Amino acid sequence: MARGFIDGEYQAGEIRGLGFLCGMRNMGKTTEMGRLLRECSAGFVFFDTKSKHAHLFPGAQILSQPGQLKQCLLLNRGRHFQIVYQPRRGDIVEHFRAVCVIVAAAGWMIFAVDELDKFCGPRWGPIGMPPELAEIVDYGRHHRISMIASARRPKAIAPAYRGEAEMRIFRLKEEGAIDYFEGELGKETAERLRTLPQYVYLHCQQDADPVERGGARRGL
Repeated sequence: MARGFIDGEYQAGEIRGLGFLCGMRNMGKTTEMGRLLRECSAGFVFFDTKSKHAHLFPGAQILSQPGQLKQCLLLNRGRHFQIVYQPRRGDIVEHFRAVCVIVAAAGWMIFAVDELDKFCGPRWGPIGMPPELAEIVDYGRHHRISMIASARRPKAIAPAYRGEAEMRIFRLKEEGAIDYFEGELGKETAERLRTLPQYVYLHCQQDADPVERGGARRGL
């Protein structure tokens, strides 16, 4: 699959620019993210917010401190590294902010975040996310970084991220989420989200009609 700086964005495999997976729990978001990361040809850092998904990445390095991550990236610059960062102790938000700084400085990678909504919200002011994350969202292409993130509710994600992201939407039933996608995709398409089977999602890309994909527990 493609890898490199393509049409103004860093791309590795199917991941390019900003990607967002949303949907109810146990519908397949993290499973699909694991597949996308394992199949991409670039190095990646996966921020495992709940520290429970390392099994998706056999052979990956499991790190839990910013200093470890910085050293690992320095040693593996230009290589196909696979890193799972698990914030097991301390303030999870401070872990995340530190990881964002290190990722931006290193560049040339995919940065993946499970449950991105944990780090978004009004406490960050109008931007809705930590400034360290905003640097990657706004200028990731200059750092040669693309991102993919997951969350259950689309409206819990900072608009600056959500509005630019290629989406993979799994089953949703919450009325607020359905209403949001009705505005984005139309009523008929939004209603389809209520009945999508497990591991099936609507793939929404810019200037293209949504396409139903998935269907099996792929890549495990």
